[in-house]
Amino acid sequence: MLGWVKNMNRRQINNEELTALFYLIGKGIWHLQNLEDALQTYITIKVEIKEVGVMNAEQAEDLLKKHRANTLGTLLKIAKNNNVFSEESVKRLEVFKEERDWLVHRSVHQNGKDLYLNNKRYELMERIERFSEEALALQKAVAQEFEDFSVSKGVSRKWIHDKAARDLAKLKGAIA
Repeated sequence: MLGWVKNMNRRQINNEELTALFYLIGKGIWHLQNLEDALQTYITIKVEIKEVGVMNAEQAEDLLKKHRANTLGTLLKIAKNNNVFSEESVKRLEVFKEERDWLVHRSVHQNGKDLYLNNKRYELMERIERFSEEALALQKAVAQEFEDFSVSKGVSRKWIHDKAARDLAKLKGAIA
């Protein structure tokens, strides 16, 4: 009898919302790739290279190139098999991987119809935003572990920060 009330919650997503959705997805994937890059680099150093000075830069780049082909699931497997992270960090990465798999492989099938429901549409966008935030937080956590590991192997924290600043300045065009 009150079926028309249920339909008040249902409408097509508008262009502004669709643009926001695509922005959030793109942002999440971008942060995911930065996380994968951090994992690829850290795993190359901690699992393959291990110590400062054991190989030249070209050999290290070749190893890194090999790991660059790995995506989150493979990187997580390598990290677990080589005890790269604490159990807590592995669990956090596993939970994130499940969300990654949902976003990349299942979100349209499982939640595509939510775009037509006012209350569900924003829940979906918030879920994607949380994914992006977690990717960024995990990237920072991996970078910190990588820095701490490097310092434990004799690399100066100041050198790491100075190199990062130089690399960023170069990207911005401030250094030729």
